[in-house]
Amino acid sequence: LDAVRDGLADVDALLAGRHPGDQAQAALIAVDPRNGEILAMVGGRSYNQSQFNRVIAARRHPGSVFKPFVFLAAFEFAAEADRSDLTPASITVDAPATFAFDQQLWTPRNFDVYDGEITWRRALTMSRNLGTIRVGETIGFERVADQWRALGVGPPPQTFPSITLGAFDLSPFDVAEAYTLFTNGGRVHPLTAIQRVDTPDRQWRPDVASLTRVARADTTFLVTNMMRGVLDE
Repeated sequence: LDAVRDGLADVDALLAGRHPGDQAQAALIAVDPRNGEILAMVGGRSYNQSQFNRVIAARRHPGSVFKPFVFLAAFEFAAEADRSDLTPASITVDAPATFAFDQQLWTPRNFDVYDGEITWRRALTMSRNLGTIRVGETIGFERVADQWRALGVGPPPQTFPSITLGAFDLSPFDVAEAYTLFTNGGRVHPLTAIQRVDTPDRQWRPDVASLTRVARADTTFLVTNMMRGVLDE
């Protein structure tokens, strides 16, 4: 609650000069990805003002939060095809480009600068849009969509180039559940608010060993290692 309250205070201060009278909303979910336990959930600014739980019911484009799954799909493709040329050190081109799909043209842009030729690791670390889209193009946008569908989290996305930038709807709950894959070696752990159930004759806990594997442990490790750069840099 304190984290949401403090964060909203900062946002309110920013909005005060631009949109007087407007109030932003927020949501927070914190989980233990090793067992799927929900540690904290805050569904909005004030339960008294609105009982709408934005953690579960509010769906928005995840945006750059989705990018690690693009690289995961690429490494999974490389493992299946026995290709050794697709690694964190591979080169992608982060430069303006237009992509054609379904008789339409799409011209995405970076938030700020373009880096030109950069490694996949740096493209993810610096969240470069065009560099990431090129990675998706290398393996095929359908494969990126298939990788996400395999997780069984949220609604299945359509296969457009914009999927690489998270242009489909997910809830914060969906995203938190999907990210458990990186801690569990390629297995997605369903989130639960129940830690255990005790009865007179047995005790029930979620069984990590029974989780379905949706990605390889080694490819998952590569992406997890790449994401460290976001914090390091």
